[in-house]
Amino acid sequence: MTVVHFVNCMALTFVPPWIIYESKLTGYATVSQMAWAGLYYALSQLAQMVLTATFVPSSETGAFDLTQELEKAFIGFADVYGLFYLLNTKKGYITAVTIGLAWATAESVFRRLVPLVVEARSMQFSWKHTLTAVEANISVGTHMALAMLIFVGIRTRKSSMRNTAIAAIVFQRFGFPVITSCLKYAVFSSMPAIAVVAEAAMSVGLVLFTWQLFQNYQKETGRVPE
Repeated sequence: MTVVHFVNCMALTFVPPWIIYESKLTGYATVSQMAWAGLYYALSQLAQMVLTATFVPSSETGAFDLTQELEKAFIGFADVYGLFYLLNTKKGYITAVTIGLAWATAESVFRRLVPLVVEARSMQFSWKHTLTAVEANISVGTHMALAMLIFVGIRTRKSSMRNTAIAAIVFQRFGFPVITSCLKYAVFSSMPAIAVVAEAAMSVGLVLFTWQLFQNYQKETGRVPE
C-alpha cells in the first residue's frame, strides 16, 4: 500500500508538468531552455536561503508570525528578479509559459522530491504527501501566471497595463505566501486540506486574471488572442 501511495504522489507531482510540456510546448521549447530556467531557479533559491538565514530569525514555536512571513515574502522577490532576467532576454509568450513551467517543476524537484521519497515510502499512510502533490500542481499554475505577468509587464507599451501587471506580481509574491501561511498555521492548522483548497482558489483567480490581461496585451499588439 505504501509503495502505491508513493507512486501516486510522485505521479501527481511530476506527471502533470510533463503532460503540459509534451502536449503544448514540445514543438516550441527545448529541454535546454527548461534546464536553464531550472538552473536560475536553483540560484535564486540559494540566494533566498542565505538571505533568510541571515536576516529572518527562526521561529521556535512554528506558529504564524506576520512579520516573519512578510520578511520571507520580500526575500522571495528573488524569484521575480530571476524570471525578469530570463524573460528580458527572450521573446514570445510561449517562452514565458515554458520558463514558468520549468520554474514550477524545479521547485517540486528541490522542495518536494526528497520529502516524498523519504516520507511517502514510510509504513504509515498520511494525506500530507497527497496534499504536497496537489500543491505542486497549484504551483504550476501560479508560476506560469507569474511568468506571463512579468512578460506582459516587460513587453507592453501601456503604462496602465504595466502597472496592473506589477500590482498583480506584488500581490502574488506578498499576498499568496502570507495568506497561505496564515491559513495553514493559524486559521486551519488542524485542517490543512482547507488551506490547500484556498490556495488553489487563489491560484485559479490569478490564472484567470493573467489570462484576461494577456488577452488585452494581444489586442494592444494587434494579434488575435488565442
